[in-house]
Amino acid sequence: MARCVELSRIAVSKGEYPFGAVVARDGHIVSEAINRTIRDGDVSRHAEVIALARAQKAIGRRQLRECSLYTNVEPCAMCSYCIREAWVGRVVYALGSPVMGGLSKWNILRDDGLSGRLPQVFDAVPEVVSGVLVEQAQRAWRDWSPAAWEMIKLRGLMTDPSAQAESRTKSARRRSLWHHMVALLERPYRAYADPESAGDRQADL
Repeated sequence: MARCVELSRIAVSKGEYPFGAVVARDGHIVSEAINRTIRDGDVSRHAEVIALARAQKAIGRRQLRECSLYTNVEPCAMCSYCIREAWVGRVVYALGSPVMGGLSKWNILRDDGLSGRLPQVFDAVPEVVSGVLVEQAQRAWRDWSPAAWEMIKLRGLMTDPSAQAESRTKSARRRSLWHHMVALLERPYRAYADPESAGDRQADL
């Protein structure tokens, strides 16, 4: 999370809003990103989406189950759907986003109906931890623009989620029997489609 806060400050130096995201596994950073919405003129270029794309290319989608995605602000609904579809095992954020958040507003991150009805697309719900290094994250936003930060607080756009005990930490649900059955049925296709096995396929040709 400290790296996310640092990335949010780097984003400001690049002319972006203070957002940063990191994907990590076993304490090691797999990928990281800042927003590119302003520089690319593309509203979909959120830090979480970019970090996820880079992580999938680096280690493959299946390995993301063992990964944590860190972000200085609660992922929005768009990012949360990407997180769920990428099968990320754990999501950690600092500031809550009650207006746009994929947990506090829309409950996408913890909606087990997605994985229950579309297990071939969405894996089991990830563990979610909120309020990590919240004061450092707030400071980075305040340093970016004191006036804008006061307006953000006034409108309740970003909050300290640690004040809400029920959303502090939520444990991950175990994968269902249906998930395991689907995984077995799709294993031959995934072995062919997985970029990690591309070298093996090339050797077979």
